[in-house]
Amino acid sequence: MIKDTARGTAYLAKGLSLIQSKGIKRYVIIPLTLNILLFGSLIGYGYAGFGPLVDKVMSYVPDWLGFLSGILWLFIVLLTAIIVFFTFTPIANIIAAPFNAIMAEKIEEKLTGRDVNANVPLLKIILDSIVSQIGKLGYILAWSLVLFIISVIPGINFIAPFLWVLFGSWLLSLEYLDYPMGNHALTFKQEKATLKKRRGLALGFGGGVMALTTIPVVNFFVMPVAVAGATAMWVEQLADDVG
Repeated sequence: MIKDTARGTAYLAKGLSLIQSKGIKRYVIIPLTLNILLFGSLIGYGYAGFGPLVDKVMSYVPDWLGFLSGILWLFIVLLTAIIVFFTFTPIANIIAAPFNAIMAEKIEEKLTGRDVNANVPLLKIILDSIVSQIGKLGYILAWSLVLFIISVIPGINFIAPFLWVLFGSWLLSLEYLDYPMGNHALTFKQEKATLKKRRGLALGFGGGVMALTTIPVVNFFVMPVAVAGATAMWVEQLADDVG
């Protein structure tokens, strides 16, 4: 399990290498640009909205408590990271889904030397990827509700942070493995069943993506790196486990 977890995380390094390889860079530009624009807009909007609020709050605080400004900003950043992770990230993936699916296809072809979706119309690939992303959004909302309820129940809510981290890691594996798996017409149910056979691998990969998502500037590049890493993991570790 531990070895599988480490192996899953290591696929992010492989993803970074793949998006820089010859013949792949052109397929990275659109999803990368979308990610930068969306994340950049959100950060700018958040700073513009919270900046005056922090200044107003601090105007009521004595000068000797000025250090509270940094603590308040830290709280805002952490809260924003949580909101971005569970709402904005899935929406960003829905928007970029068609381009990510094509990128996953080209990376798999590079790794295997075989055509993927050779006889499937491009429009079908695009529509299927969008439908899959919307289906996962429903899955996210359902489980988020369950975890929220656990989070507010006294006596068991102390385990909620650990469950949120595990769920987030699992979710991100499903999110990015969906692109190469979806290119082989796997249903969401089949994707979950396949990843359950290699939980350590999935949680290691998803946990690594989660960690990178929380790092400013680095999070701009997470999407294409994760798609490429997930595709390599599919080819090398999971394709033969599909049943």
